[in-house]
Amino acid sequence: MSDATGPTGTQELTGPTGTQELTGPTGPNDIDPLLRTLFPSVATGPVEPPCIATLDELMASREVTLVKEATDTASLSVLTSPTRETFRTPLFQWAASGFESGYIIFTLVLDTPNICADGEIRAIGGYILYLTGKSSEQLCENIQSMMTGIRVFHSFRDNTVRIHVTKS
Repeated sequence: MSDATGPTGTQELTGPTGTQELTGPTGPNDIDPLLRTLFPSVATGPVEPPCIATLDELMASREVTLVKEATDTASLSVLTSPTRETFRTPLFQWAASGFESGYIIFTLVLDTPNICADGEIRAIGGYILYLTGKSSEQLCENIQSMMTGIRVFHSFRDNTVRIHVTKS
């Protein structure tokens, strides 16, 4: 004898050893959605192959990267075209500190893209070279040429370029 209350309800089965009560899914329509994705079967239908990328995704990604690179290039103009207004105040602050060796007069955070618009992966130093056409050393040499008696050098910390000064 069998008494069922529905496809997901309780079933009571009787047999030679007595009464047994079962609960839970009782048919193909009651498969857990997670199990259905992990173990597709005829009951769930064919599984679509994963999409690697679409042309629209690639175009959007490249456009975002180009805009970011243009913004970063503009930010780097402080180093490619140094001005008196940019560096004079920090230099006077350095003097007030007693000419501390390695004093930081400028910092710039650049979050490098995962992949540049040309398809290359770069760390911050290579990214600066890629955007400006000049190495960080060359940029410092140019700034130093405008500061008599002062040595200019750079350092990187994570995605930050820092411009330092010391007495030469």
